Formats: sequence, structure tokens, C-alpha cells
Amino acid sequence: MKDVVEVCPHCGNENVWMVTNKFDPAKVQYKGVCDNCGKEIFLCDECFHSEDNLGQRCDWHKENGYSVCFRGKIKED
Repeated sequence: MKDVVEVCPHCGNENVWMVTNKFDPAKVQYKGVCDNCGKEIFLCDECFHSEDNLGQRCDWHKENGYSVCFRGKIKED
């Protein structure tokens, strides 16, 4: 097993999730919830190194109150 680590862009907390049958970055569309502030965040590093993103594509941007990338969008508070 490996761990997924992502820093929350909202509060700066480092989050660590263990990859299991219940938590697989691809199955959760490369999104997680910060353990500290409870806001939804993208798992950008996992996406960047995923098997379906060999070109290391990243088009993240903010748009109309959302964080948006080719994986989806997250409402900004």
C-alpha cells in the first residue's frame, strides 16, 4: 500500500490518506476532503503521476467560484 499526500490550498494542512479498496484516487476522481478544514481538494500530485495522464497534463484554473481541471470542479468557499 502507498499513501496519498496533499497539502490543502485553503488551510495549509498536510493530508495523508492510505490507498485501500475504499480509497483509490482514481475512484474518487482525484478529490479528497481536508482533515483539518473539511474543504474538498484536488489530489493534484496523484493525478499528475497517474497512468491515464502520462503526458502530465494539468489545466487547473479558477472559474466562476470553482477550482476547475479536466478531472472536474470543486466549489470554492
